[in-house]
Amino acid sequence: MATLRDFTNVHCDYGIVPLRLAKALGAHPDMALRVPVGDLHVEKDVVVHLSPKPGYPGYELFDIHWEPKEGGPYPSFAGTLSIADEGAGWSRVDLDGTYAPPLGPIGLVFDAMVGHRIAAATAALLLAEIKRLVTKPVAGVSPNATASA
Repeated sequence: MATLRDFTNVHCDYGIVPLRLAKALGAHPDMALRVPVGDLHVEKDVVVHLSPKPGYPGYELFDIHWEPKEGGPYPSFAGTLSIADEGAGWSRVDLDGTYAPPLGPIGLVFDAMVGHRIAAATAALLLAEIKRLVTKPVAGVSPNATASA
């Protein structure tokens, strides 16, 4: 298993981020992730599953899992997405999890050479998409909403 960790900061109040994220991904769990590999752009549709799990004050936690929409020699990912209150209308979104490179021993060699960079770029693209989703107003989520509302 290989590990992925990345984060982004979003200019969105902590109490609104989980609501917008759940609303956006609940309506459209399919995402197209496009990853540049040198001059080549690899594109794969993935299905993202997000489910809340117990958090603690100042942190919202979600189990996150994605897999290729139509299968193939692409890794699936399982981990935790955490949202932390950074204050002054900012939140930090952290992604932490693991994936198993496909294709057994050949996949492990590929992952060691370039696959992990592709996986890291995919995680960064996912966080960028999450940032876009939560900073864009979503119908039905008030700008003054909170996670407990």
